[in-house]
Amino acid sequence: MTGEPDTAVDTLYDPQQVRGLFDRMSRSYERMNVAASFGFSVRWRRQLMRLVPTGGGRVLDAMSGMGETWGQLVRRFPDAELVALDFAPRMVEHARERNSRRFGGRLAVHCEDMLSSPFPDASFDVVVSAYGLKTFDAEQSARFADELARILRPGGAFAFVEVTEPSNRLLRRLYDFYLSRVIPVVGVLLVSDPVEYRMLFRYVRAYGDGGRSERALAAHPQLTVERRSHFFGCATSFSGRRLD
Repeated sequence: MTGEPDTAVDTLYDPQQVRGLFDRMSRSYERMNVAASFGFSVRWRRQLMRLVPTGGGRVLDAMSGMGETWGQLVRRFPDAELVALDFAPRMVEHARERNSRRFGGRLAVHCEDMLSSPFPDASFDVVVSAYGLKTFDAEQSARFADELARILRPGGAFAFVEVTEPSNRLLRRLYDFYLSRVIPVVGVLLVSDPVEYRMLFRYVRAYGDGGRSERALAAHPQLTVERRSHFFGCATSFSGRRLD
């Protein structure tokens, strides 16, 4: 299962639409992730951290949202220089508040687009990201792979995790019903617009099994990639290295 063709999803991957969507969801996004996934979003973030080696000198959390991964990031890399990047201004505003309140300003937080980041070549030893890949179409996924290879140092490691649709037909139907019908109702209870969370279902449906991310990473001559499924394919991780 590879998801819907990119031509069938109109402006789903337009950067302005993605930015606006996540800014509007910033009021409830973290609570929603934990409640809607029954805590699995936190568990998958922990598993993400185990896919990269400890001791990285400089680590980037790409598409960092409001900093939901930072607790695990600080524990995994207690001595590293930590950097975060997201292009949704309201998300970044919340992230900076979290950085100050909970982490003593430990992270350098940037409001920038990962597809055209401000970082010099070979800037990072490790790059991680949770739940941002589904907002890239095939062409953007290839650009992401290019940018990843550019900012990683030779031998540097990366790991990403994303929500995906399981291959089992029955489980996929239950999963689709939950995402398309139940999640918007939960969103209303958390003081958000149900339309926003129906949009998340569209991203997951279009993303399918995550094949386009895997193909983009595997096609890059400077990157290796390994794929892992989590909880019967409800999430998928991609990890690897930049070749020397």
